[in-house]
Amino acid sequence: MGGVLRWAKILSGCSFLLLLVAVMSASEALDDSAPFLDPEQFNEAFVEAGSSSSVNLSNDRYYLALRVTEDGGDIPVELRLTDSGGNDCAWEEPGTLSIDRQISPDSPIYRTVRVYLPGESGTYTLHNDATDGSVWIVDDYAAQSEMLGSPSVLLMMFGCCFGIPFGVVALILAIVGWTRPDGSKVEVSAEVRIMTTEEVYEQYNREGPVEKPVPDPWKGSEPSTPPVEEVEEEVSNRSWENWDNG
Repeated sequence: MGGVLRWAKILSGCSFLLLLVAVMSASEALDDSAPFLDPEQFNEAFVEAGSSSSVNLSNDRYYLALRVTEDGGDIPVELRLTDSGGNDCAWEEPGTLSIDRQISPDSPIYRTVRVYLPGESGTYTLHNDATDGSVWIVDDYAAQSEMLGSPSVLLMMFGCCFGIPFGVVALILAIVGWTRPDGSKVEVSAEVRIMTTEEVYEQYNREGPVEKPVPDPWKGSEPSTPPVEEVEEEVSNRSWENWDNG
């Protein structure tokens, strides 16, 4: 558990520092990125209501169709992009990252209504079928590439892209570390005891039967017991001597 909580603290500290860098660089990054959000900077075509215009598109780029919205309200799309044969080109709905853009507090609000990824490079025709409002086709790939050249924008994106995931992982690790029950630590140490010579001898005598006792040469000399036969013979001889002598 201690290791999990330690990593949770490390990742939470990294997340805090990265998000702090992102917040500190956000103001300057927004100022630097404002020109790249202007549809006039990377505009490929501008079409007024009820008209059409030719536009050259490349298959290795992606393009955004922008319209002006009043106070963030709904706006009609009514937009078509056709190839040289008059066929409608495929398009995609704007993603969650395609937020409304505004260059300055006094400038209009631009909203992405279509995303085009041409299958082939060539000349296309943009039709604005709406009765009101103009439309811009913007090379957003070029705009994003230029925007990433700003150090403040890079710092802000780096802090957000890494700070938020680090914070989520740190939170998960902290929950796991706090909810996991404490386990008693068991320390195992390998210890091999070397037996002495006397212990080896005693172990050997216990495990295997010995026909004749063998004196321990390392325990010193012990008084030897005379054989039983010799004692009996000596006692017998003395008995005969006593009988002869009367």
